[in-house]
Amino acid sequence: MSVLGRAAFGAALVSTAALTFVGSAGAAGNYYGTLALSPGTGKVVAATDQASWVAADAVAIRDCGVYDCRIMVRFANGCAAIARGADGQFAADSAPAREDAERLAIAKLGESAPPFPDLGSAAPRAASIVLSSCTKNAG
Repeated sequence: MSVLGRAAFGAALVSTAALTFVGSAGAAGNYYGTLALSPGTGKVVAATDQASWVAADAVAIRDCGVYDCRIMVRFANGCAAIARGADGQFAADSAPAREDAERLAIAKLGESAPPFPDLGSAAPRAASIVLSSCTKNAG
């Protein structure tokens, strides 16, 4: 390898190392999560503490393992929750704390009556949390 070739290779190596360091420093401390749902089966999954939203999405869809899985909510450095209403509808939301994420997801659905016929009461009732999850650095 010529001196010029070695110099170019060295410069490329230093540039790559610098970009890697800057990219890592900018993302340091960030954790990403995704909650996914299969409407057909009702299966819900969480992928947390991932390096990016792309990675979190991929893990959630893989873990769901059903053709109709869809991403319900993405979150970073916090928590998310999926709620299900008595009528079978789903909603999701995120917040810095688990309790807030759960409250927001339930509030999106409000009260609903179960589909007819229901062997229990037909009175409207609040949604319930199906799954909630937080990244390890959530407040």
